[in-house]
Amino acid sequence: MYRYTYAVDRELNICAWDKNLEKIQDKTLSDVRGLPYHQFLPRIFLGKKDALVEVIRSGKPLQLKGYPVACFFGSSVADITILPVTDDNGAVIGAKVKTDAFPGCVLSQKLQWSQPLIDIGKISTTLAHGVRNPLNAIKGAVVYLNDKYKSEPTIVEFTQIIEEEITKLDTFITKFLSTSFMDSEITDLDVNVSLKKIVAITQLQAQTKNITYLTDFCAVPTVKADAFQLEHAILNVVNNAMEAMQSGGSITFKTAAVCINGGDHVLIEISDSGPGMPNRTIDGMLYPLKERGKAGRGFGLFITREVVQYHGGYMEISSEKNAGTSVKIYLPVKKST
Repeated sequence: MYRYTYAVDRELNICAWDKNLEKIQDKTLSDVRGLPYHQFLPRIFLGKKDALVEVIRSGKPLQLKGYPVACFFGSSVADITILPVTDDNGAVIGAKVKTDAFPGCVLSQKLQWSQPLIDIGKISTTLAHGVRNPLNAIKGAVVYLNDKYKSEPTIVEFTQIIEEEITKLDTFITKFLSTSFMDSEITDLDVNVSLKKIVAITQLQAQTKNITYLTDFCAVPTVKADAFQLEHAILNVVNNAMEAMQSGGSITFKTAAVCINGGDHVLIEISDSGPGMPNRTIDGMLYPLKERGKAGRGFGLFITREVVQYHGGYMEISSEKNAGTSVKIYLPVKKST
């Protein structure tokens, strides 16, 4: 068993964070103070509602025995106690959460969690080399089609997109196989432009499954991001949504400018009308063990979350049975100095 404790204010922002969490998350209280607790820890639900919100609203303590959570080393069961925090006048100003988790052997769970990433590392270089030759063949075919059908605007549009993506992928492979792999190309990125590109290149795939695309793009500021990494992170979300729907339905793309904790953010929301997922399935996709999708894409959302966090943002997933899934990506707006 391991125990950790934290506290939040009425807005669910962290205001206390014990030493155990500092060790587990490798972040001090000053690193997380004032940020939403669910940015770092799995959200605690009471039915369909956030359990901390219910305790703050009612002012009554809550105990959850054997609550299933995605712990830091794999899947786990925990006893969770949530206590209202009051001021000198008795008004509820937040909540304190005490968690006693029972993950079995922590080291074993940690190694199990790490194994899929180790497997990826073993085959990644071979895979990168293997992709190069067919990629060049595809590029040659695209150039031929672009030249042969240059009077067809639709074909020209799609071949240009394909050629651009091939060039980006080839550059990515080159960097991956060299010491410069970790050097991201950070630029001022308009996420609306990126989303429109993703809509264009996945439109035909969606049509074959009778999936309708809906868009609601608002005027948003640019963000500092690596376009290739972020676009492919979003593409993972879109692919997951299409895989979730057997035939028919819709996927909605939205953007908005929002303010969170006094900071400007760009919100990217992708929602589908699929069958939805239980919380345990969502946890498994964000904290992958050996359970992977039938198509071998069990790392899609995990990679997306890592890319978003690398860019200083965070991701929220909400889902309801027979009502679809919504993925929200929040990216900070960094003003140029």
